[in-house]
This record gives sequence, C-alpha cells and structure tokens, in this order.
Amino acid sequence: MFTGYLLSMKKLPIGIQSIKKILSNDEYVYVDKTGFAKKLIDDGAPHYFLSRPRRFGKSLFLDMLKEVFKGNKELFKGLEIYESDYDWQEYPVIYLDLSKVFSTTPEVLELGLQESLEDIANFYGESVSGSTSISRLSRLIISLSKRNQVVVLVDEYDKPIIDQLDDLDVANKNREILKGLFGSLKGLDEQLKFTFTTGVSKFSQVSLFSGLNHLKDITIDPCYSAILGYTEEEIEKYFSDHVNDVAGAYNASGKSVTDQDILEEIRYWYNGYRFSESAVSIYNPFSTLNFLDSKKIKAYWYTTGTPSFLIDELKKHSTSMIPLDGATATERELMDISSLEEIDLKSLMYQTGYFTIKGYNLISKRYKLGLPNEEVRTALIDSLVKNFSNIIPVQSSEKFVAALENHEVELLFQHLAQGFASFAYQVFSEAKERTYHGMLLSMLYGMGFDPISERATNRGRIDVVLELPKITYILELKLDSNSETALKQIRKKEYFLPYTHKGKEIAIIGANFSSEKRNISEWKGELLSEDGKFLSLFEH
Repeated sequence: MFTGYLLSMKKLPIGIQSIKKILSNDEYVYVDKTGFAKKLIDDGAPHYFLSRPRRFGKSLFLDMLKEVFKGNKELFKGLEIYESDYDWQEYPVIYLDLSKVFSTTPEVLELGLQESLEDIANFYGESVSGSTSISRLSRLIISLSKRNQVVVLVDEYDKPIIDQLDDLDVANKNREILKGLFGSLKGLDEQLKFTFTTGVSKFSQVSLFSGLNHLKDITIDPCYSAILGYTEEEIEKYFSDHVNDVAGAYNASGKSVTDQDILEEIRYWYNGYRFSESAVSIYNPFSTLNFLDSKKIKAYWYTTGTPSFLIDELKKHSTSMIPLDGATATERELMDISSLEEIDLKSLMYQTGYFTIKGYNLISKRYKLGLPNEEVRTALIDSLVKNFSNIIPVQSSEKFVAALENHEVELLFQHLAQGFASFAYQVFSEAKERTYHGMLLSMLYGMGFDPISERATNRGRIDVVLELPKITYILELKLDSNSETALKQIRKKEYFLPYTHKGKEIAIIGANFSSEKRNISEWKGELLSEDGKFLSLFEH
C-alpha cells in the first residue's frame, strides 16, 4: 500500500557528514542551515567558536562551510544562501578534523597534525616545511594566501584532550600542542578570511580563546541557538512524510495513532535542548533521524554519543555530585573548563549535553539547568544507578520475582530504599517526580525486572507495570503527597482493567517519595483477584 509513497520520500541522512552526498542528487532530506553560514560571513567577526554536544551536526555544518568557501554555488541551488547576495568567491580552505588524528601521546598527536597539514598542502600543489605543526600551519597559510585569503575550519578541536583525560600528563601535553597550534594564527589576520572551530567542551587555557583577536564564541548566542539540531518548525516542514510513515507503520501493527501522536512522542523523547537565554527549543538530530528510520523509541544518542569521561569524572568527584533538577550556573561556570585536574561538573554536564538551559534570571544573570528530555533522563539515570547505587545485581532477580509472587512486597521496597539512600543527597536537590520515577525504573531493571513505564490506558498513564508469571503489579508514584492518594488514583482510573481476566492476580501499589528524606517514605497496596475484585490489603 505504501510502496509508491515510500519511493517518493527522500532518504534520512543518518551518519552522513558530506554535504555533497546529501545535496548532489537531491536524494536526502536536508534541513537548510545555509542561512546561518551567510549570517556568520556577514557579521564581520572573522573568527568563530561553537561548542555543541556530540552527534549534533557540527561536522556536517563545517563541511557545508567548506563547500561555500570553495565557491561551489550550484551545489546549494534552491537553498537560502543560493538565493542571497553572497558573492561565491573561491578561497583556499584548511580543514582539520582532530577526531581523525591519533592523540595517544603528544608525539603521535604532533606527527598526525604535521601529516594532515602535508595532505592539505599536497591537495593545493604546495609544499610545506617546518619542524613543528605550528610552523607548518603558519607557512601553509602564508603560501595559500597568495591565491586568496585563507579559511581555516577545525572540527572537534578538543578531542586530543578529552580522549586522554585518564592520563592527565598526556592530556596536558596535548593541550600545550593545541595551544601552540592555535596561537600560531595570531598575527595572520591579513592572510585569514574566516576561521570556525567546533568542539564539545571549551578549555579556556587553549590559546584559541586568548590568542586570536576578536574571536566570537557563539555557543550561547541567541542568534545562533538553532544553528545545529532541529526546531519544531523544521521537524514539521522537512520530515512530515517520515512522521506520516511512522504513524502508518504503527497503525498497520494494530495501534491507533495519528501524525500528531508521533510528533508528541518525538517531542517528549528528543526535544528540549536550549543553547541560550532565548526560548528556542532544539531536537537532538541524531536521535530524531534514528527514530524516524527504525520507528522505535530508544536512547540512540546516549549509546553512540556519550563521552565515557563523563561517568569517569562523576566517579572521581561523586561527593560533589550535582542535582539533576534545579542546578544553576553563571555564564562563566557554564562555558569555561580551566582545570583538567578538577573539571567543574556543571560545565561538563552542560557541554556534553546532559544538562541544558531551562531558564535565565535577568537579575542574577544565572542560568537554570536541567535534563533536556526523556532520552537523556532515562539513559543518564540508568548509568547513575549502575555506577553509584548499592542495589542488588541482576543475578538476584529470581529471588525478587519469587518474593513478589508470594506477596512479599516489603522486601522489594527495602531494597529500593537502600538504593536511593546510596546516592549523594545533592542528586535529589529540587528533584521532580519524574527523577525519582526514573531512578526507581532503573533500579527495577538492575534487580532483573522488565518494568513497563507510562503504560497508556483510555483513562491515563500507569507509572509502572511489572508483569510476572503469576501476578501483575501496578504502581502509582507520588512526590510529597501520600500513598493513599496514589492508590486512589489507580482505583479511580481503573488502571487494573487491562490486566483483568488473564488468569493472574493483580496487585495495586501506591507509593510516595519524600523530598525531605530523598527516599520512599511510605507505600500501601491491595491484592485483587484476576477479575479485579478486592481480596486483601498488603501489610508493611
């Protein structure tokens, strides 16, 4: 039924970092960001820096800039920059992708930089000499500038530092090499047309941020909030066919959903990033594309885009753990990492994409931070539980299943309370109900269960369902309320009805989290027959 329709849809550009491949045959969806390139060129500040989390499209944007500066006008036909007054001169481009340069030792990094510069020189038919990457870069720029002013594009400048944080001696030496390399650009303003550098983090002691005159850091500039990632308007404009295709696949499998239902699901899981004080909200492009392709909700970005050093740093400074909801920071605290020995966790969490801006106080000049969306919340909380909680491991799952099938609910809550108590108290400062909910789910997974979360019924959403061979548990969770209120909600909305007449008993449990105790404060429950009739209370 969908064959002709599918053939007419453009492909999703998952993992493609070549703008030529995306645009040449008009085969792929391209969210037009060329207007931002034109704005950067027109703004008159020739040196730019942009920090964004991994997998947010930095490499594709740089590749687009490269083709613009090479004067490849026809490639961009129909896009914003093509229709503008841009003059399409051809400039020599030095493109350095430091994610592709080995950096295991300072010597290896230095050799890799020299080889990269030699490859660029050979492409332009130039020879480059010099005993260091610093001298080679300077000489190459001067040589190429005889043709026209030179454009320098640097992708993932910080990778040689981040990848070696487990050996601070190597990381610091790599930083010194980069400091010298970027410092060499100082004094070459006449030869340089434009420079653009990207990275995940901003290490303020790299000369990029002190050596270049008039460097403009646009990371939290409201004008460039949407330079990478997708806005809601872009999702609806460029991906409507794919959203409709996902809805069609769900409906074909027996689920009744609309395009708006799919958009709401994408919004809940993958939207929520803010990169400035403005309220522009950004979708994670990598996860959005993967969901539209596979039609399955998963934590795509966390699996492939997570720098392992994040959890390593949290382990190093677990006593300084910061709250998952309600953290605040000044711009300087948010943006600058000055010490490799003790990286500020708020900066790290924001720059790597686990925190985002939730609000800005014009009086105090402080940003409110929080987790951006459900993908990050579930994946990060799961990692925290695995690495920091004293919860019983999966090997004990049979023990817990047997206990619950024998109605021994107290054992479950004892171990959950133990898990919550093992976290630093800062984690729960100003925590929302969904944070406690996420912690609970991850602990249940860790105990060997396979909980269903936010199970939709025609009366609402069930917080947690545990389906065991002989009994089904339905849990409703509250924060700073009481267990009776939670239990009444289950009864009133009849959350147990979808599980009746299946030959199994049903247990309904109401539980309350206390923000003061930072733990489960109380719970109560009822045992129902397989047709939903009251049998007995759970005692605890």
